[in-house]
Amino acid sequence: MRLLSLGITGRTTLLLLLVAAAVSVVAGAALRREEAQAERALLEARAGAIAEALERSLTEAMTEHRPDTMAAILGAVGRAGGVAGVSLADAQGRVRLRAGEGPERLEVGPSLRWTDARLTVTRPVANAASCRGCHGEQAVNGALHVSLDVSGLGPRLAASTVRMAALVGMALAAVSLAVVLVLRTTLVAPLRQLSRFAEALGRGDLAARPPGAPGEAGVLAGALRRMAEEVQRTHAELESRVQERTAKLAEALDEATAAREARAADLQRLQAILDSMVDGVIFIDAEDRVALVNKAGRALRNLTDGAGRPIKDCHPKASHGMLDRVLGYLRRGDDAGPAHSIIKEREGRFETTYAPVAGAGGGYLGTVMVIRDITERRTLERRLLDAERLSGLGQMSAQVAHELRNPLNAIDGAAQYLRRRFEGDAEVAEYSGLIGDEVQRVNRFISELLEISRPAEPHLAPVSVNRLLKEAAQKAALARGLPAGAVRLELAPDLPVLDVDAPMVTDALVNLLANAFDAGGAEPPTLVSRFEASGGEGTIVVEVLDRGCGIPADQLDEVLRPFVTTKATGTGLGLVVVTRAVEQHRARFAIRRREGGGTVAAIRFPVRRLVEAAAASEVDA
Repeated sequence: MRLLSLGITGRTTLLLLLVAAAVSVVAGAALRREEAQAERALLEARAGAIAEALERSLTEAMTEHRPDTMAAILGAVGRAGGVAGVSLADAQGRVRLRAGEGPERLEVGPSLRWTDARLTVTRPVANAASCRGCHGEQAVNGALHVSLDVSGLGPRLAASTVRMAALVGMALAAVSLAVVLVLRTTLVAPLRQLSRFAEALGRGDLAARPPGAPGEAGVLAGALRRMAEEVQRTHAELESRVQERTAKLAEALDEATAAREARAADLQRLQAILDSMVDGVIFIDAEDRVALVNKAGRALRNLTDGAGRPIKDCHPKASHGMLDRVLGYLRRGDDAGPAHSIIKEREGRFETTYAPVAGAGGGYLGTVMVIRDITERRTLERRLLDAERLSGLGQMSAQVAHELRNPLNAIDGAAQYLRRRFEGDAEVAEYSGLIGDEVQRVNRFISELLEISRPAEPHLAPVSVNRLLKEAAQKAALARGLPAGAVRLELAPDLPVLDVDAPMVTDALVNLLANAFDAGGAEPPTLVSRFEASGGEGTIVVEVLDRGCGIPADQLDEVLRPFVTTKATGTGLGLVVVTRAVEQHRARFAIRRREGGGTVAAIRFPVRRLVEAAAASEVDA
């Protein structure tokens, strides 16, 4: 990686240096080998020449029978420079004469041996014709052994090799330097210029052009120049096409945006229309998922997340089978009639209808689901039924009252007579009192019948609410023989003055308090008043609370109907009278279970006339 990071000049220089080193090593080895061969040849020739000269000299001395001369000759040669030793052996190889170093015995045959420090030459001495008289006819009279000192040959060769290698390396280094200079001039500089051109082209400067250069770099620069011109031309064409396409896309995008905004506006308008509907509306697409739902549908079906959920998620699990069958009928077109009421839920309070939605071509698009609150309809039906019953009752109530009250008056008078006639008789007093109580109960029933059958028109007048409540509490308590303060009062101060029929409202409150006393409980009845402001002029709420056994939840609506009661001796008309009085004042009446046990009967009077505080204080006074 470091080698690749070098420039072309550095890599070329390094390569040339490596080549120079390799050539220097090879050349030095070759030169050393040649010089070593030449030196060896010279030394071998010198050893051969010494041996040959010794052989001639010894032959002459032997011919002349001068052994002393032979010893002198060997001594002189042994002392010569570079000669380590000279030996003369007889025909059996025994050394007879020796100068310097040498072996004790010699091989008579010729030999040449090299060691690191010595060159030894053994040469046989031929039996000349002049010597045969003494030595017989044998071919060899002995052998000469010459040993030369060659220990300085290695260092000389090494020094010579180093000198030659240095000379070759210097020559190659000079050549490498010259090559590098040429490369820097003819290749590196043009390549750098081409690199700067490529960088400018990469930055988007399409007008950049490479400079001219000699040789192959110039050919490359010309090719790059033509490429840059072609790129610039192509870029201009592409830019023109892109601008044209961009303009078309912008136009199409504007159209799509306008269409999307129009669809969104239509959808918002449709959603607003649907949200304004009281009934819940849910559109189910062909994949049985909620595609559109209005505000009432989200509340009734717990679709707080809006559209997108499977329609089964907002149906009870027990109705999934029926739902699948219904949607299957609608998808196949088996149900040819109008929308039908198929599933009723929440104890008859809501009615759900399903109807198929077809496209322009008649294909199935989905199903519209309408959830309608039928509570008010059922209430109106029940009220109509009750009104019909009371209407029939009213036609006969006057005659019944006349026919019953005359005998009742006679019975009551007879009971009073018996009580006076037999004064002091406990049994007569007991039964006469029972007769009187029952007569009074039947008279109250007759009065309620008459009140229901012939409702009086209220006479409205400004009244202080709290004073009216106090009077009603005292009447209810005294009617049961209790202290006037038997009813607990929790009255809000500074309530607005109401335009009401005081006697009618008082009777209604006394009726409710009587029911509260009848309910019993550990606490006495409580009468509460408060003001609630929720826009407009507000509402005055009057509540009667008790801690009795309470009314079962499934009978809270039923007890408001005529002749329906939870008391053993009740007539079932008391709450009907209260409801009639409240409705004549355009107020609202409701009964609910009290937390912790008991019942809460609430009347909500709308405040339609506000009187100045001074006038209110005068009325209170």
